[in-house]
Amino acid sequence: LVMSVYQGGYNFFCQNTHSGGEADNRMINVLWWYYFSKLIEFMDTFFFILRKNNHQITFLHVYHHATMLNIWWFVMNWVPCGHSYFGATFNSFIHVLMYSYYGLSAVPAIRPYL
Repeated sequence: LVMSVYQGGYNFFCQNTHSGGEADNRMINVLWWYYFSKLIEFMDTFFFILRKNNHQITFLHVYHHATMLNIWWFVMNWVPCGHSYFGATFNSFIHVLMYSYYGLSAVPAIRPYL
């Protein structure tokens, strides 16, 4: 996402869907993979159910993953470039932090310090 934004010259101001030239195709490809990752992340809920970890299934978790799947379906069908990169980049950063925490919490020696 970051490389596509840089190559396409995207910014925070109004721009149309085809403002980045060839970089738009790269951005669309990256956003499609991002959209696919939303489906994988939504599967977290099903893994929680299979592991009988119902205390991890919160309204916020279900709401976030269900709405993200719908929002990104809309984005990918009608506005796959332009300002679409910002939300994807921000959400990806948050998920990197979240899954890093999950990974660290799996290590017994580190768990007391989290």
